Amino acid sequence: MKRPVFKKALHFLYPLVVVIVVWELAVRLGVLDSSLVPSPAQIASRAAALLHPRPLLLEYLGTSLYRVGTGLVCGSLVGVALGVLMGASVPARAAFKPLLDFLIAIPTICWVPLLLITVGMGDATIIVAVFLGCVFPVAYMSMNGVRAVPVDVVLAAAAVGADRVAVLRSVLLPGALPFIITGLRLAVGYSWRALVGAEMLAATTSGIGYMVYAARAFYDVGAMFVGLAVISLCGLAVDYLVLGTAERRTVQKWGMVSRTW
Repeated sequence: MKRPVFKKALHFLYPLVVVIVVWELAVRLGVLDSSLVPSPAQIASRAAALLHPRPLLLEYLGTSLYRVGTGLVCGSLVGVALGVLMGASVPARAAFKPLLDFLIAIPTICWVPLLLITVGMGDATIIVAVFLGCVFPVAYMSMNGVRAVPVDVVLAAAAVGADRVAVLRSVLLPGALPFIITGLRLAVGYSWRALVGAEMLAATTSGIGYMVYAARAFYDVGAMFVGLAVISLCGLAVDYLVLGTAERRTVQKWGMVSRTW
């Protein structure tokens, strides 16, 4: 029998509520300097000020979601395709894996100055940075997922008449799906990091990263924390609502992974 939804929510929210309460008390009791670390209540008040009368926070969020969504989708599609190709083909793995091993170690933020010179300021540089931030982990995990499928299963499918396309569609992709979903989860985190770093350097007027960086000039620590909270909530929403739902309806339903909560 499934546990009630409210128990799942309580299990997830309990540690967050504890941290927020302790944080609030620490600021109110003077343990933390509110000018450097504002309380959750002060952060919420600053968020409200950024929403009314002009919904500036929503404008910045909309711009950032467009940038991160475009880069993440493109990077994920290319990463999955490249990873499956490397996992299923020895020549492709020999050709691309050394390059992947070389590039995956480069922090995404290091690409931004080069992109500023070659692409210029604006959305294009930020989207390419997000793409580079997520394509490599997705490709790496997808490749390992395909390689983790037992050879006996592939041979058994071929023995009953499955061609290469059928083996790929019915054996390799489903078998690699837990790895692919893990790669996508990593990509979500990496893409937001890449977005914020790129927006700090390449954005001209809008974006959450731009807001956080611009707030530094005015010593607006509250706005900085609002930006951090928005980024965390967006990443959490994608992970649980999109990727978590996909996992529950596929690999978890098929018994390939167990439910942890």
